[in-house]
Amino acid sequence: MRILLWHGYLLSGTGSNIYTANVARAWRTQGHDVVLMCQERNAARFDFVDFDGIADRETARALGGVVPGRCALLRPPIGEVLPVYVYDEYEGFTAKRFVDLTDDELEHYTASNVAAMTAVIEEMRPDAIITGHEVMGPYIARLACEATETGYITKLHGSALEYAVKLQDRYLEFATSGLDAAERVVGGSRYMLEAAASVIPGRWRDDALVVNPGCDIDLFTPVDKTQPERPAVAYVGKLIASKGVHHLLAAVGATTSGPMELVVVGFGGFERQLKALAGALATGEAGHALALAETGDGTPLETLAAFLASDPGPGYWKRQAEVPVSFPGRLEHGPLSERLPYFEALVVPSVVPEAFGMVAAEAAACGVLPIVPRHSGIGEVGAALEEHLGMPGLLTFDPAAPIGSMAAAIDRVLGLGFERRKELGRAAAEVARARWSWVTVAKRLLAAATD
Repeated sequence: MRILLWHGYLLSGTGSNIYTANVARAWRTQGHDVVLMCQERNAARFDFVDFDGIADRETARALGGVVPGRCALLRPPIGEVLPVYVYDEYEGFTAKRFVDLTDDELEHYTASNVAAMTAVIEEMRPDAIITGHEVMGPYIARLACEATETGYITKLHGSALEYAVKLQDRYLEFATSGLDAAERVVGGSRYMLEAAASVIPGRWRDDALVVNPGCDIDLFTPVDKTQPERPAVAYVGKLIASKGVHHLLAAVGATTSGPMELVVVGFGGFERQLKALAGALATGEAGHALALAETGDGTPLETLAAFLASDPGPGYWKRQAEVPVSFPGRLEHGPLSERLPYFEALVVPSVVPEAFGMVAAEAAACGVLPIVPRHSGIGEVGAALEEHLGMPGLLTFDPAAPIGSMAAAIDRVLGLGFERRKELGRAAAEVARARWSWVTVAKRLLAAATD
């Protein structure tokens, strides 16, 4: 079967990028002919990509008939401006947030993708067409599929909803048009579908389907580790205010479970402020820490500021000084898979809703217990693990009181003891392997596109 998968971005770093790369890899391994339309410019890094080139009619025609077990990466020629939901630097592009695009820039981006997808469909005639995000993928697919008398499904991701559709009416209109013309809409969690349905009207909601994202269970595996002198608790993800890492840094001083360290893995525009906050907390500079909270990322971090202003007491500052905090930087999946299994817990402190919680699934696959807020799709991951482990309330915390509740959750997990954590970690890995492998995700996604 030939599958066309459109994705507007790259193949590493963020959740939707990793999702795209792994389902493409899984389909190729399963013997399908995959046409992956995205903006990745370093295709040689990915061993599942057999061909890469520009997505135009000449290239599509040259690729010829269906080739089982091949993945061709085709880049729509969009120019130098890469529209993104959350700003970051991208080599070779001028990144610009969707909400900051001019109408002309958005029209150019959309028209370039529609022309490329139309040419690929006409020349390569895929059996299934799958696009991603609420905007602009579904709208692009609608125009291309109307021109070629084909159909498509779309899979939702959280960033487009939060950082484009909810913020500007033009994106709500594009999302409504694109989703309502899809043969089916897939969401990574019940929350994701409900959140999108609360904003985007249309009949698409009647037949929507949950297909959880996954994790690489061959890459992320448990290890036979020995009891550490200082258990490591970690965060892995983007360093932006909406991910709530500042709450995790503050929660350190409210823990009581003995020696530990905190490792903050990731990159992003809030990194400098987070490092400054960690330093101020470690040295007991309460005034400096409060000033950083009041400044935030341009918007005050109100929960953190209120907590620090309440004077948490000398015991809090003593504990902050006892717990080392490190920032090793960005780790791609290979290096991360070598380090993640050695953590004793992984905390996902997100302030904003998460469509799923891929990093929590990766931690579980490594036998590491994830600690997550009781909200959105990330909370569904925690609830599924708690149910399987038979330990309700072990892994989830109250997002309405994140600092104290997160600290209590860390204490619960570390208080289990090393051997009990290993036992529960093995059980968590079984859940991840059964429910969240990329092979399972790829099969379910393709079934949604072909049923």
